[in-house]
Amino acid sequence: MKKQEVLKNIRTARRSHIMWVERAKALVNGLDIMATEDKIPLEVTQCEFGQWFYGEGQILLSLFTEDAIEKLTKKHKELHNAYLKIFKLYFSPPKRSLLKKIFNKKQTLSEEDEERIHIYLDDLEKISEELISYLNIIERKLNSLSEERFKNFL
Repeated sequence: MKKQEVLKNIRTARRSHIMWVERAKALVNGLDIMATEDKIPLEVTQCEFGQWFYGEGQILLSLFTEDAIEKLTKKHKELHNAYLKIFKLYFSPPKRSLLKKIFNKKQTLSEEDEERIHIYLDDLEKISEELISYLNIIERKLNSLSEERFKNFL
């Protein structure tokens, strides 16, 4: 794989991640989106970023220290855990009517739960910023490598 391909894939993964976060924000901000798992996947391996990272993105292991990749892995898991808290408040089974379950509509929340959701969203956004900053560092380091040096790592 060429360096430019890896860089392109990192940029695509970053855009996918940003879109995932935007859909989560839209849900919290009251936009009527279908929060199905294909739109905002709960599992780290199911979102587009995760599919790249745990697939083709593993090439980064040959280019960077295990510590750098572990930080990215940890942030990605934290991000999904933060969203899972939001998802559970909106879509937890005990409080939802049959129609809301059928149409996957979020439930109306108490003021206290709304406050918690916004705290979780703030956490999600901070985690996302950290994840993106790690990707940016990786991208800058890759950009600084010559094509020949890049090939030597593979």
